[in-house]
Amino acid sequence: MPQPDGSVRLYAAWTGRGGPLADRIDRIALARGLDAWSWVEILTHRSRTIHRGRIEVLADPLRQVLADVERGHRGNEEYRVGFARLLADDAERVGKPPLPAPCLPAWPGVGPLLWHRSTENDMAVKQHWLGR
Repeated sequence: MPQPDGSVRLYAAWTGRGGPLADRIDRIALARGLDAWSWVEILTHRSRTIHRGRIEVLADPLRQVLADVERGHRGNEEYRVGFARLLADDAERVGKPPLPAPCLPAWPGVGPLLWHRSTENDMAVKQHWLGR
């Protein structure tokens, strides 16, 4: 939801049995070693955007996300390197140390358990993705 100062406030919600399914997706993604770039690629490919006035809703069809995660979809390696460079440049810009190699956070999560305990690095990834 856009804020008067130009920032964006994020809210996450899951329908019906979506929360447990999304948590299952997260467990599989972490077990397969999927990273933040895999998360960006899968969600960019699968998400639908719905506009309701000033509010933008990004809906992720979890069964399709699950299929990609079960296949171990990792995304384009060239883009992965570019994304790591983008995060490193952002860290340098704000005076933070870069992430350790491979310079990408782990899968940030689609389920409530991971989403609500996101690290600062996860939030940076989510902000970049949502600011697309």
